[in-house]
Parts: sequence; C-alpha cells; structure tokens
Amino acid sequence: MENSALPDDLVALLREGTAPLEIRRFAARGLLPLDPDSSLRALLVVVEDPDSETAAMALETLRSAPPDRLAAFVRRGDPQEAELDALARLTDDPFVLEEVVRSRVTGDETLLFLARTATGRPQEALIANQARLLARPALVAALLENPALTPEGRRLLSELNEEFFEKKARRLHSEAESAAAAEEEAAGVADLGDEDDAGLGEDDLDAEEEAEADEAPSADSAEQSADDSLFIGAIYRRIGLMTISEKISLAYKGSKEERRILIGDTNKLIGIAVLKSRSLSINEVESFAAMRNLDEEIYRRIAASRDWMRKPAVILALVRNPRSPLDISLPLLKRLSVRDLRAVFRDRNLAPVLRTSARKLLVLRRR
Repeated sequence: MENSALPDDLVALLREGTAPLEIRRFAARGLLPLDPDSSLRALLVVVEDPDSETAAMALETLRSAPPDRLAAFVRRGDPQEAELDALARLTDDPFVLEEVVRSRVTGDETLLFLARTATGRPQEALIANQARLLARPALVAALLENPALTPEGRRLLSELNEEFFEKKARRLHSEAESAAAAEEEAAGVADLGDEDDAGLGEDDLDAEEEAEADEAPSADSAEQSADDSLFIGAIYRRIGLMTISEKISLAYKGSKEERRILIGDTNKLIGIAVLKSRSLSINEVESFAAMRNLDEEIYRRIAASRDWMRKPAVILALVRNPRSPLDISLPLLKRLSVRDLRAVFRDRNLAPVLRTSARKLLVLRRR
C-alpha cells in the first residue's frame, strides 16, 4: 500500500513547492520512478518551477514527449483543469489540443485561449461543441477574433449567432421599444383628457376603438413571444433532465433548436431519431454532416439517404468532415467538382489517403 501511494506523494510534494531541487530536476527530466500519467503530472508542475533551469528542462522534456502519450493522458488520465490549461499553452500538436477541447474538465479560460489561437482540428472541435458555445457566448466572439478562422467556421458561427443570439437580442429590443411606445401613448392620452373626447362623434369613437383593437397584440402572439424568449440555456437544462425515451420523443416532434442539440447526444439512438423527424430540413442535414462530434452511425445514415445525397453541399460536408468514415468519404470523391476536389486535396485536417485520392482524380480530369 505504501508503494502505491508513492506517486501521489511525490506529485503532491512537487505541487506544494517543498520538494528539493534534485527531485524537481528528476521530475523535469521525466526520471522519477512514476507511472506514465503521474510522471506527466509531475512534469506539468515543474514546467513552472521558480528555478529557470529546471523549468526550461521540463519544457524541453514536455515538447519532446510523443503526442500520443499526451493525448492519451487527456483522454484517460483524469487530468485536472490546471494541467489541461498548461498543455493547451505549451504544446501546438493538433491532436493533443483537440483532446483538450473535447475534455469536459477543460476550463473556460483555456477554451478562450484556444478559441483565439487554435487552427485546424482543435478549432473545428471547438466550433462543433455547440453546447459549450451556447453556454459561453464569449467563446463565439473569441473564435470570430481568431485570424486563422476558416471561412466554413465563420459561416457556422454566423449561423449560430443568428439563430440563438441575434434573434433574441432583436426580439428583446423590439419588445422594449414597444413597451416604451405604449407608455408614451398612454401618457399622451391621459394629457388630452375628456375635452378631446367631447369633440369626437360616435362614429369616430367606434373607428378609434376598432383601430386600437387591431393594434393590440392577441393573447396567442403574447404567448408565442414568451415561448420564443426562452433562453437557450434553459433548453439545454431541460433536455439534460430527460430520459432517453423522452429525448427520442422530442427528436421526432421537437423544434429546429432542439434537434440541433439532440443530434449530438452520446446515445446514437437519439441522433438517429432526429434524422427521422418529419420536420427535418435539408439545410439541417447539411449542418449535421459537417459536425465533428457526432456518432459514426449518423454520418452513415445521412450517406445512405438518396434524397439527401442529391445535394452537393451534403456530399462535400461529409467528405470534408475528418470524423466521417473513409468508406463513406472515399467513394463520394467521384461526385465532387474540380474546385471541391482541389479544396479536399489542400485540407491538411483530412486523412492522407483521402487527399491523395483527390489529387489522383484531379490529375485524371485534367487529361
């Protein structure tokens, strides 16, 4: 039992700042008698060591570590928020950063940093994490400030802004203006008093009452306005409390916003139910095909639909999605235009075999 507690004791000693310099330098070289995950934890502590030589040594060791080891630590090593933040700022490997973005432990400040700086796969993973973006609108703003944001990413974020934030802001602004106008009108009527009413004929009064009745909002429109003003965070909380059967039922009959949330559920049966919704539009299918966080079966279901695959944008979205299975994306290359093939060939986020196949098709079509 004492030996099994040793790794935790050593890491705790380093975190408390009471470890001797010799121990810290062993940690900086990755030479402490620890398991791989504990050794990496120790390394992430001393990378900020007050001794500059030790810190530089630790940084060199970290940057020479195999990316697969770092990515595995993020996925399975039960990392702490501070450890993920250190990794996000000290490595530029896209696969490691993608795992940091996908981790539920990653803090908002870390994601804000990555939103402003990340490119390629980690940037796409962050854009695909709509639940986090909707809960923290500052992440959307940070992504839009990123000079390396792709045109496709900007389009998806603009749609997200329009759908969930700008519409709500315009609606609240409109309601505030209407309320102010109503107050001014009420004040003006009160100032006129009964003298102006005396100068109106009976027909004039009837016409005025009819006009007021026409201008007054109906009970139905008021209720709809109240429903529309429901903040998107409340939708997430409501769906989060549902059972699987309730989510499947909502997937069939829910709104566009609810389908957009449910399609990314960890239970693939819920995502499949979304695809069976009678209200589902082809534009929604296109956006689903481009998402990077869905179950593989969702992409297969989309690709199996003749109706959906008649739209070139859906085909291109599947091919350019790094998460799309190769047995789907490779055959679809033949249906792309020269321009789209060129875009696939240049996309470094895609599998090498896909890019090579796109290049071969380009050469054949130029002959």
